[in-house]
Amino acid sequence: MLQWTKSRMIRLGLLLTAACLSPPLLAEEPEAPDAAVAVDMSLEDLLNVEITSAARKSQRLNDVAAAVYVISREDIERSGATNIPEALRLAPGVNVARLANNRWAVSVRGFNSRFSNKLLVLMDGRSMYSHLFSGVLWEVEDTLLEDIERIEVIRGPGAAMWGANAVNGVINIITRRARDTQGSLLVAGAGSEESAFASFRHGMAAGDGHLRVWGKGFARDESVTPQGETGNDYWRAGRAGFRGDWMMGGGHRLTLSGQAYYGTSGDTWHVPDIGSPAGVTLTDMRQKASGGFLMARNEWTLQGGSEAAVQAYVAASELEIAGAFKEQRTTVDLDFQHRILLGDRHDLVWGLGYRHSQDDISSGGMINIQPQKRSFSLVSAFIQDEITLVPDTLRLLLGLRLEDNSFSGFAPQPNARMIWTPSANQSLWASVSRAVRTPSRAELDGQVDAFVVPARSPVNPTPLPLVVSNIPNGQDLPNETLTAYEIGYRHQFGPGLSADVALFYNLYDELRAQMTGSPRLVLAPPQPYVLLPVSPDDSAKARTHGVEIAVDWYPLPWWRIQPIYSYLDLRASSKTGDPASLLSVETTNSGSPQHQWALRSSMSLSERQHFDLWLRHVGKLAASGSPLYVPAYTTLDLRYAWRPTRDFELSLVGQNLLDGQHPESVASLLPSRNLEIERGYYLKARWQF
Repeated sequence: MLQWTKSRMIRLGLLLTAACLSPPLLAEEPEAPDAAVAVDMSLEDLLNVEITSAARKSQRLNDVAAAVYVISREDIERSGATNIPEALRLAPGVNVARLANNRWAVSVRGFNSRFSNKLLVLMDGRSMYSHLFSGVLWEVEDTLLEDIERIEVIRGPGAAMWGANAVNGVINIITRRARDTQGSLLVAGAGSEESAFASFRHGMAAGDGHLRVWGKGFARDESVTPQGETGNDYWRAGRAGFRGDWMMGGGHRLTLSGQAYYGTSGDTWHVPDIGSPAGVTLTDMRQKASGGFLMARNEWTLQGGSEAAVQAYVAASELEIAGAFKEQRTTVDLDFQHRILLGDRHDLVWGLGYRHSQDDISSGGMINIQPQKRSFSLVSAFIQDEITLVPDTLRLLLGLRLEDNSFSGFAPQPNARMIWTPSANQSLWASVSRAVRTPSRAELDGQVDAFVVPARSPVNPTPLPLVVSNIPNGQDLPNETLTAYEIGYRHQFGPGLSADVALFYNLYDELRAQMTGSPRLVLAPPQPYVLLPVSPDDSAKARTHGVEIAVDWYPLPWWRIQPIYSYLDLRASSKTGDPASLLSVETTNSGSPQHQWALRSSMSLSERQHFDLWLRHVGKLAASGSPLYVPAYTTLDLRYAWRPTRDFELSLVGQNLLDGQHPESVASLLPSRNLEIERGYYLKARWQF
């Protein structure tokens, strides 16, 4: 992969923009297959959208017995989002906090942090979950946004279908079939925060199928500190990929896809330093990430109408933060599933899975992970039976997934769901589920110097500095567990109005917290110090309840309004009263806002002019005066798009327009400096031919 510099990106962006404005564009031509989207989906179309992630089979949205929201390709384009985390703000119940211009915290129904560990994210069924930290490294995972068909956001446990770590939700990013992306696409743009970006795609026929290749690169500017200083959170990345779809003999449908990427990004850490009067040294850090994957999927129909699919992928990655750690990881994953109809009442899906992941981690400085090499294996089996109790009206779903992994052993994850559909435009559903989260490599084996309390300070009046360090004590860490209760209702009230409401009550146990050890004197250069060890344990529990509401309204055929609202009450507590455990609980209770709402307005002013408005509000984090406090904020994004021809579009986007800068979260786990997000603008050109 090319290492993109800012100057290269700007030059490429200008060249592509100039190409977009060339004379051939002025001629009127038939609209391309994936021309810029407009508000052209009725509510009936939306309720009939196919969902595949909830039950690992194709279903109408109205028939899904889960809290599911679909972010369409149109939604992503018209939101002005430039990356996947920003697009996820479109769904109710999802908390997206931008920590910096290159880092995000994304969660569903609470427990938000940079490495939110209770959310499983997939792309075309490939897991993006990190075994090192538990969670998703959003600065590493990406794709061409124009190639996303839809994002299915399932709030609530999906463990019976997808396994451990699908605790609070499952997000599946589904890309478009190659046959739907034929021809060529060029995109280029630049702005105040989005310094420069460019991408291309070319689709072609390939034998009995279709193939597309694509590439993208970008450079993002730095945000600022609360004092207005530059934040050292630059981001440069390049990525290329392909997807091919073919019809094979015997009714087999083969999909091959792959990606390769390289990126660099900046950060500034408060590195613990016993020689500093403040106990820390502000240190600029540089992160490098590279890797890729190859994936194959084969689907076919068996005699009698049953369906089967087998999927396999291999992924390799390298993540390095200079002076801290370097991780090299290789993962192989195999998955098989079979769907069979048994009579008129049973729709059965079952499957088997195997995953093996091996790492090689070199570390030093404030982070030490031992042993250097370790492997993780997972064997799983699942089954779900959808039982028709009353034809076309009442169905019962019973599911169970059994897993055994090398970190925490055996874990059963059952669920039971029922859905009542008295008509084609309304449904009432309820569920009870169990899900688990497995411990991560860092939790099991990572030693991290958390902070230093200087000598003769108000907290430490002794003549020696106090070093607080996270040190595993060698004890096994159990799985975190969740028992979840949900109920939901969907209704299309007429041709222009629909609503979706979900309520939940969750009970968590054996949550990860910490336990304080005995202090000891360490005689080591450059000076002696007192070491206070804290070790990970399972001494926390929590309960949450809340409601999520999504409304879709067409007051006029050319005007769509989408308000959403989420309420979350999260209360974690310690089972021991240990000071380190209490601090972990305080961090958990302060990580997610209680209230969130958003209002989107999409107007097609004419066939070639679109205007979009996105108003968002996020409630405060923690109490005023707490070091974890982040004030509530309200922000506005605007987008205007103009198509001088059917194949060429110019759009101007303004983001975070209501203030010059604002914070959205505080640093967690890694000691990054807290930064604030600035107002931004960018211009984008898009040409299809």
